[in-house]
Amino acid sequence: MSTKGRLAVFARAPVLGAVKSRLAISIGEETAFNCYRKLLDNAVEAAMPFESEIWIEGDIVDLSWARGLPVRWQVPGDLGVRMLAAFSDGVKVLIGTDIPAMSASYIEQAFALLEENDLVVGPTEDGGYCLVAMHEPHDHLFSGITWGTDSVLASTLARAENLNVGLCDMLWDVDVEADYRRWLVSDQALN
Repeated sequence: MSTKGRLAVFARAPVLGAVKSRLAISIGEETAFNCYRKLLDNAVEAAMPFESEIWIEGDIVDLSWARGLPVRWQVPGDLGVRMLAAFSDGVKVLIGTDIPAMSASYIEQAFALLEENDLVVGPTEDGGYCLVAMHEPHDHLFSGITWGTDSVLASTLARAENLNVGLCDMLWDVDVEADYRRWLVSDQALN
């Protein structure tokens, strides 16, 4: 296990009807739920080599999918408030769960970049990010952001103008049906 700092996997409780709501509109709740579970399992697998914990939004009874990692509940508030709380608690790297290509090597890249930067971001093709890392919390990076839009990355980087910023490779996430279809093709190619 890497001891470079704490890693938080930010996840929603895997409950049918409570995850991937935008995706569920076009492919159905059960299919969207199954997609989320596979993506969540992938994120947990990627986090296993590190000092990881899972930060959950929502209620859940069965934690068998957490593979023994410590589980914390996210604080109430928007995504920025919740992420800031994790960094204020001492987390160094935070990842999401919607990224098919999330891997231990990608997280390792972020830790390596963090050695030389104040802030590390893993950009996504849709204008957001799938990973954020920092040595200490920077409150201004998490307030006034319109979460879930294509301006998240640009807004965050604009607020980070006085910080040394490292960028990981760009990845893509699964939010809508076109992403889901892309994931099916990539997932089948890997199997």
